[in-house]
Amino acid sequence: MTREQAELIIEEEKLIYVTWRDYDNTSGEYHFTIWFNPNNNKYETIYIGERGGIEDEYSFDSEKEAIDKMLKMNYKQKKYDGKDIKEYLTKEVALKIIKEENLEVIWYDEALKPLCAGIKHDKQRDKYISFITNAKAELIEYRSIEFDGDRYSKYYKEIFNDENIALYALINRARMIKQNRISFV
Repeated sequence: MTREQAELIIEEEKLIYVTWRDYDNTSGEYHFTIWFNPNNNKYETIYIGERGGIEDEYSFDSEKEAIDKMLKMNYKQKKYDGKDIKEYLTKEVALKIIKEENLEVIWYDEALKPLCAGIKHDKQRDKYISFITNAKAELIEYRSIEFDGDRYSKYYKEIFNDENIALYALINRARMIKQNRISFV
């Protein structure tokens, strides 16, 4: 995924603000920052929390890995930060919301359908994948995000897991498709 594709997802899905800055050039609260650190030749992804403090920090060899991690962290933080965290903790609650709001989704191993948000569990790799299909029922590659067992604190693990975050992304994306807020470039 490229920076431009990530920016499009962040804007369209109203995720948490991301800055693309040089090393040692951060300020403010509650946003993500990605930078290339020339001291260790790594791309670093951080979440800036309350009072401008660093809450989560990761390093990667490629910008693509850093962007993927930032998007996963963004979904996690958006889900945790919002008033509706308890709303998306189970499959049962997700099914209820999907039914009540008449959302078009692809549920786990169902066949692909046009203009849908989907969730899949890759059991071999134990990853949950959130994706979107276009009008031809094809996966839009840059709109797929894998949630892969990040190093959550014990507190976070008690609240939610990768499947919960992927379900949150599923419902968020399905709502945007229904409201015609996602463009299929």
